[in-house]
Amino acid sequence: MKIMLKIVLILIVVLFFSLYYSKYSNYYYYENQKVLTDEAIKRFEKDLKEGKEINVNNYIPEQKNYNNKVSTLGLKTSNFIDKCFNKGLKIFAKYLSKLENS
Repeated sequence: MKIMLKIVLILIVVLFFSLYYSKYSNYYYYENQKVLTDEAIKRFEKDLKEGKEINVNNYIPEQKNYNNKVSTLGLKTSNFIDKCFNKGLKIFAKYLSKLENS
């Protein structure tokens, strides 16, 4: 029983750190957005010098919509796993507190 508990705890810690790292490793996306913003600033300055009418929406990069049936199913599955995992952790915490009190 102790071996199983250690394996579960190690798995939870590894899963936590992998998700935590992946949250902050999207540097490429942010760098790519910065390049697009620099290009938009250059277009804005050029249009300003030429005396063209300025519209803010012309300089904001458009966000692509990648939603489809597969991604929606993935999000629903992820939310379901998240809810189950949270309930499991609550039950596990209650179990540990009962063991501590006895």
